[in-house]
Amino acid sequence: MSIRDRAREALYNAMNTDDGSPASARRATQAASVLAQAASTHGHTATAATVAALGAAAVAAEGALSNYVYPPGDYADFREGKKR
Repeated sequence: MSIRDRAREALYNAMNTDDGSPASARRATQAASVLAQAASTHGHTATAATVAALGAAAVAAEGALSNYVYPPGDYADFREGKKR
């Protein structure tokens, strides 16, 4: 396996979860959470709020711009009966 193949595989693994679903929104949320927590701990509340808002914007943009379709399955909902 060449270095190029290994780099491609590492990049793909960083961008996707084990089941193949995209992980960029989750990673953006985690990074924003860590940065916002660090900023608020050191007394930079405006910076913490800005970073948290940017993390939320990244999640919203990923959801709006991606064409990922979630696999069929039994997901949690608020309905009492099974109407499908």
